[in-house]
Amino acid sequence: MGSIISTSDKHYLHTNVLLRHASGRSGEAERDIETILTEAATGKRRIWSNAVLFAELRPSLFTGGRFHALADLTRYLRSIATFVAPDPNTMLRAARLRDVKWQRPAALRRPDEQPRFLSLIDAIQLASALWVKEAAGVADLEFLAFEDFGPEETDAGAWLSVLRLQDYADECPIDSDVLAAVRLPRAELVLSSRVLRQSAVVG
Repeated sequence: MGSIISTSDKHYLHTNVLLRHASGRSGEAERDIETILTEAATGKRRIWSNAVLFAELRPSLFTGGRFHALADLTRYLRSIATFVAPDPNTMLRAARLRDVKWQRPAALRRPDEQPRFLSLIDAIQLASALWVKEAAGVADLEFLAFEDFGPEETDAGAWLSVLRLQDYADECPIDSDVLAAVRLPRAELVLSSRVLRQSAVVG
């Protein structure tokens, strides 16, 4: 599975999406995030995220901008999204995903290239999104995130971006966790409507 353009109206948002948007650091994706959040507020879309987000909202680091006070931000987020608080089984799944050694196909690997691993937060995000898809029955769920690591980064032991699992799934154990994670639609913040707008401009 290569990069995809978001076409669903049901999204699991990585916490990095909401944090960057709240601080005004979402760049070119700002308009698409605004669309998603506005339509979620009106019921046109549904969005989920992880309750761990609130542990990252340190009051001492909050600066006014899009939201005047931290309480305004948290109230807004809770009004538009469903927040998942992972149960023990979900956390155990995250632990299993963290244990996987993700590698590129042998033909693309450097001689000294080491396997990559998912970070704790990314493993929790993935396991939580899979819970929403499977346990909550949201079959057409899309996982939306920002790309945190450049495509050329190949340092030994580097973390693996959740958006590039499919590129590092060679020689991974063929188990239900790996298959579910790789098959989960994962995309950057680009809506199909933006592609249509850009095509119209070019045309």
